[in-house]
Amino acid sequence: MTNGVAPAGWYQDPTGQGDGRYWNGTSWTESVDRGGVTVNVAIDPSQAQVPPVAGTEVTIPAAAAPTTQVVAPRRSPVGAILGGVLLIVAIVVIVVLVNNNNDSSDDSPPATGVPAVTEAPAPPASDGG
Repeated sequence: MTNGVAPAGWYQDPTGQGDGRYWNGTSWTESVDRGGVTVNVAIDPSQAQVPPVAGTEVTIPAAAAPTTQVVAPRRSPVGAILGGVLLIVAIVVIVVLVNNNNDSSDDSPPATGVPAVTEAPAPPASDGG
């Protein structure tokens, strides 16, 4: 420790809540080691700024490095509901368009695969003479 300030690292937990507590160089963090597992335990604000005592450093396994708690942002259900409504509208529009394309406006009969029977043209009318 230089100038009476302890360097960042793991030290014996001054609160006794774990085997070690992480000192970030200016204050105690919530990161506490308990048997090789790092957990977050709040510290009394009156003790947070009290530096560790010289010689109380502890060795913590590398897996127990201090953790930063990441909190996922809360998502509003409005987005999911809106997405579902838009999906339903899109499906309805597609169904309507497909049905309109099947209802062709020409009056020709549907193709059956059988050739159409056509009448032979009538012979020209004779003049009688």
